[in-house]
Amino acid sequence: MTHSFHNNHIADILIVDDTVANLQLLVGLLKDEGYKIRPANSGKLALQAIAQKKPDLILLDIKMPDMDGYQVCEILKNNPQTEDIPIIFISALNDITDKVHAFQVGGVDYLTKPFQIEEVKARVATHLQLRDYQENLETKIATGVKEIKQLNQEIVDTQREVIVMLGAVCEGKSFETAQHIKRVAAYARLLAIYSGLSNSDADLICLAAPMHDIGKVAIPDAILEKAGSLTPDEWVIMKTHTTMGYLMLSTSTRPLFKTAATIALQHHEKWNGSGYPNGLKGEAIDIVGRIIAVADVFDALGSVRCYKDKWELDKILALFEEQRGQHFDPNLVDIFFAHLDEFLVIRSQFTVIE
Repeated sequence: MTHSFHNNHIADILIVDDTVANLQLLVGLLKDEGYKIRPANSGKLALQAIAQKKPDLILLDIKMPDMDGYQVCEILKNNPQTEDIPIIFISALNDITDKVHAFQVGGVDYLTKPFQIEEVKARVATHLQLRDYQENLETKIATGVKEIKQLNQEIVDTQREVIVMLGAVCEGKSFETAQHIKRVAAYARLLAIYSGLSNSDADLICLAAPMHDIGKVAIPDAILEKAGSLTPDEWVIMKTHTTMGYLMLSTSTRPLFKTAATIALQHHEKWNGSGYPNGLKGEAIDIVGRIIAVADVFDALGSVRCYKDKWELDKILALFEEQRGQHFDPNLVDIFFAHLDEFLVIRSQFTVIE
């Protein structure tokens, strides 16, 4: 009979005993079972053999000169490279304290001399099978964790795509609208990082940003697509997209949608309190609302819309200087100017229609 380990590997067993007769008996017995057997007649030789090639199982005598089995076991268990090798102690010592000590130093089993042949075979086979299960389980867990990470990434990627598409539907169906949403999200992440927020918070804002105008699904197309200025009545209706968006998103308790709800509600608030819908002022406006206000206006001014032409960069920058501390959080405007080159790189990565 041949005992294969995982991947058709023949189990390698090291037998350590200073008594030649015991070595010969165990070597012969286990070779007949199909295992690969290596004998060692001292603890020192055993450690040398293990250093050359790590065995799958060790049968270890306790009473040996120079270095006893307990000492050998402790050395192996204190080494991260060998601590997982199962060790079955073999001894003529039958006192309960000897057995307890064997388990305390890390043994997995205890065989008493004289050996019962069938018992030796059964114990060896059991512990090799347990080791095989353990190694296979570790491999399966590692594979499972990798698959879960891949699936999670697919979910995140799909979620991002859906959110971008949802944002595009809210603002219109054009390619440029989708690009606008991507730019605003990227600008928002940059502002968040440079304003001192954590990477995870910045990522959350980036992911939530495309939903800032989700309330526009409740606004009539005649108003959304109107070329030119809105009438006072139309403007009242248009402004409700903030509260409508908040009502849609605030029903969720998930951090992503709670952040998106705050953004939807507050991205038209102004630092000086003249914004809408609630006329919030200064830091009463959540940082996420202040960030999206800068990102959204910067991109909207630089894009063609049904009601306006694209602004030149110099004109946009002049407006931000003028509106620092008025429309926009002055700190965020300072960050914007300090890192303008990075914002322009993002702008160039996502096409702006001339």
